[in-house]
Amino acid sequence: MVKLTYLAGSQIAPSLFSFPVFGPIFCGTIAGCGGAFLPLNKGLDPIKEGLVPPAQTAFVGALCFHLFLNTSMSDGCIDAKSKAHVHMALFFIAAGIINAFGLSAVKTVVVKTKEE
Repeated sequence: MVKLTYLAGSQIAPSLFSFPVFGPIFCGTIAGCGGAFLPLNKGLDPIKEGLVPPAQTAFVGALCFHLFLNTSMSDGCIDAKSKAHVHMALFFIAAGIINAFGLSAVKTVVVKTKEE
């Protein structure tokens, strides 16, 4: 995800802003979750009912990585690309652990009926 987001950001010409916005984020998202669409005869079936967690984390990762490197957030940061890469790796590890253990920020409420 990091490599393709960075490469797309350096190859795609900017349009409205001083840096390309949509293309690198899209490329990074597909790079981060491209396996969900394989084999290619599945089409867009994996996202018909909503974005699956790997696609969500890939999108957030590509968005944060790209915006960090191309805006003033990285000004004055020594070796910004490497530091952003480490933070993305930690983000993906944390997201994987959260998904593996079924942790959620959504509070679940148990409603008891009269029969119980």
